[in-house]
Amino acid sequence: MPEVREGQLTFHFPEGWQLLKYDDSTWHRQRMKSRSKGVDILAHMGGPTHWWVEVKDCEGYEPENRPRLSAADPAEVSQARQWVEQQGLKPKVQVVRRKPFIVDEIEEKLRDTLAAIAVAEREAAPELAGFSPLHAPFPRLRIVLLLTWNQRDFKRLASRLQTRLERALAPYGVQGLVVNEQTTGSAGLHCRVTRSHASNA
Repeated sequence: MPEVREGQLTFHFPEGWQLLKYDDSTWHRQRMKSRSKGVDILAHMGGPTHWWVEVKDCEGYEPENRPRLSAADPAEVSQARQWVEQQGLKPKVQVVRRKPFIVDEIEEKLRDTLAAIAVAEREAAPELAGFSPLHAPFPRLRIVLLLTWNQRDFKRLASRLQTRLERALAPYGVQGLVVNEQTTGSAGLHCRVTRSHASNA
């Protein structure tokens, strides 16, 4: 049974799936990491549909991670921008939040991974052979955010994030989906997710 581990979570797939822990691949670490970001997992079943999975394991650490799930900047960032402007430093100083909005982060990782995959395909990098969705006759790419979160709040949060994700990915012609470890099947990822022990996200 193919499986791949991300942090404290292990993804168990049925036979026939091809998996790559992309951000741990030699290609990404040695060739691309200093220049680009990458999604966590690449997966496909040999057909035209490819799944790129970004894992955010926040279960038990929701308060610390909540700012990442809002497009609005934290109050501290707004205050810092105001101070920079008051000091006349705006032409030379830019204030940005330390951890970006999760949808913006995923969009950046999509762009970087697409570029890296295109280079790998051009150079026939064996490690990534078969993981490019670019050459299929009618390719379909699904970007899946797997977000572990308090079950009570997850459904509402996932609905809001998916709307934002779909909007961000629309120019790329890519489908965006938000799931947790119990709902991977809704994204077509028929895998079982197990946890080794508590994560610190």
